Amino acid sequence: MRFTRETHAFGNSESLRRYELRLFNLYRLLVALAFAVLLLTPIASRYFSLGGIMLFAGQIGIVLYVLSAAAVFTLGQSQRWSIESTTILGVASDLIIGSLLLYVFGGLSSGVGVLLLITVAMSALLLPGRLALLAAAIATVALLSESLYALWARSGSDRNLAQAALVSAAFFATVAIFYWLARTTRESQELAERQGVDIANLAQINELIIQRMRTGILVVDGKALVQRFNESGWYLLGTPPSGETDLRKLSPELYDRWRYWITTSRHNNVPIQIAQGVPAIVPRFTRLGGDDDAATLCFLEDESMVYRRAEELTLASLGRLSASIAHEVRNPLAAISHSAQLLAESEELLEADRRLIEIIMNHCTRVNGIVENVLQLSRRERSRPECVPLAPWAHGFINDFKQAHPLGQDVLKLYLEHKDARALVDPSQLTQAVWNLVRNALRYGRRPDHPAEVSLRVRQPNPSQGALIDVVDRGPGIAPALHRQLFEPFFTTHADGTGLGLYITKQLLGANQASIEYVPVPGGGSCFRIQLAVPQRDLV
Repeated sequence: MRFTRETHAFGNSESLRRYELRLFNLYRLLVALAFAVLLLTPIASRYFSLGGIMLFAGQIGIVLYVLSAAAVFTLGQSQRWSIESTTILGVASDLIIGSLLLYVFGGLSSGVGVLLLITVAMSALLLPGRLALLAAAIATVALLSESLYALWARSGSDRNLAQAALVSAAFFATVAIFYWLARTTRESQELAERQGVDIANLAQINELIIQRMRTGILVVDGKALVQRFNESGWYLLGTPPSGETDLRKLSPELYDRWRYWITTSRHNNVPIQIAQGVPAIVPRFTRLGGDDDAATLCFLEDESMVYRRAEELTLASLGRLSASIAHEVRNPLAAISHSAQLLAESEELLEADRRLIEIIMNHCTRVNGIVENVLQLSRRERSRPECVPLAPWAHGFINDFKQAHPLGQDVLKLYLEHKDARALVDPSQLTQAVWNLVRNALRYGRRPDHPAEVSLRVRQPNPSQGALIDVVDRGPGIAPALHRQLFEPFFTTHADGTGLGLYITKQLLGANQASIEYVPVPGGGSCFRIQLAVPQRDLV
């Protein structure tokens, strides 16, 4: 899942610093133009008594200051220049021209020192701490130099020098205060930005979860207009057109249920069919807020999902109960089987009694098979998938099966269409699943008075797709009406079957990310096809 960050005018600290730099550059340009008006017009000689070399030096300096301010303002608009580089150029020109203007206008009494103080403060906001201290040091040197020069050349007083020292101390205090404020502001901005991104991500996650929920969700206002709904709600409403929001037109039955709940504050648990081709639903309602006119949140629960969950819980409980019963049945069953074997060894036993003992043994074997299946289903271990070469596995499987089950006249053949086929599967669980299929095929997949013919086929036409294992017999096949029930628990088509073999096989394969399906064979017979998972390196 990928999340995006929306950037506003001050969406991050970088944009905020550029905004501050633009304001600083605009301020510098306005100050330069104001000094240009003072020095390049008759105002300078009339009100400031400037003339001679001082006026000429000031005019040259202010022209350079206007040009540098305009150049730095232009560079600040470009993203190619970093904030530090542009700020250093601006601060350097301010300090140089400011020092010159101090001499032109006669020191601190002219008020130029305040302009240097603003420059030092902005350097603390936009530059690292050492560079800001350097700017304060340069301004201090310029200020103290002008005061010493005035004291020596103009016969000034020590008071000007004391004022210069105080203003110089203010430079360093300003750097410390503004640098701390800038760092605190940036940390707060970054924290707010991270929290904003987290909130946006959480909102997007909630939106995705709501949209992908199986339960339909509608937001209905007090006028019975649907304000919002998720994908399941849109589907359970019968996929209405996008412009239709009136609940009365979307579903009169749902509107009646909503009005009944608004009036009585009680739910009607009878399922309703909103539209053709969609499952029946059971609506639930809750208010969004404490007011009576507040919007209503409507949950449309798919009735089939409720039944499916109930069925899963029932099967789980039934499985645990069956496992406990099967465990208790094993001991008396073993005693019955052992007693029948001892009775069969008697020499005085009649032939009719021997037939009864044979019936007892057959049914003990059948009951023992049921017990083994139930216990196997209840204590199934977690799968440990690995990359399995299917050709050697298939040869080993055929040899082991023939040793455990002598075939007699029955035939079990192996066909390897792709000898390099591989799959990601637990080999023991794959063996157990295929063992069940082959045993069923030999037992039920035969024509009357004919030996069983079963083939095991392994193929993988494309390495990027899962390998296929087919267990094919030449028996009578299975009626199409029974195909959907084949893998349900306790479903069997034969009187002596347990109905758990195919169910256990499907569960084993599902634990290995594999699937099984029944494929009818043309001309008679059955085929159970296993689709295995592809090893990750084969996908790459």
